[in-house]
Amino acid sequence: MEKIKICEARRDDLEHLLELNQSNLPHVGSITQSEMEYLHRQAIYFPVAEFNGQTAGFLIAFDPEADYASLNFLWFKKRYPNFVYIDRIVISAEARRKGIANTLYRDLEHFAAERQIPIMACEYNLRPKNDVSRQFHQRYGFSEVGIQETEIGKKTVSLQIKPVVPLRSSSLNGVVE
Repeated sequence: MEKIKICEARRDDLEHLLELNQSNLPHVGSITQSEMEYLHRQAIYFPVAEFNGQTAGFLIAFDPEADYASLNFLWFKKRYPNFVYIDRIVISAEARRKGIANTLYRDLEHFAAERQIPIMACEYNLRPKNDVSRQFHQRYGFSEVGIQETEIGKKTVSLQIKPVVPLRSSSLNGVVE
């Protein structure tokens, strides 16, 4: 049986995760090893997904307290006081279409709900076009709140938010309301 396991990224994982990141250009931004280490230190949420015992992907997210100079992150920081920003999600080519991205997003949403963070924020490329990401985010319930050019006009992104679904409380008899 195929199984997805989510665990927190460790410093020892970063070199391999960087290779995975770089294999997914231009859909995610290119970074160096020292930048990957910096993102790891700044992230509020940085899980690794394993699929059948192999690294299948990762997600990096920040809260507004992060010291992060990304134009897209700063766009959200200027407009929303409390959010979790998905900087990047990377899934290996062989692990795509197996529910891993959805599992990582659900786990992040649960993480945000536990901390009473009301909004998940992200962007995806309009130019160069990333229809797979657009379709995924639409299905997951994100909606566009802005458009921004980045990389000196080389990219155009759709800025997206999704309200976090609050955790359901349990009643005394153990039935979830």
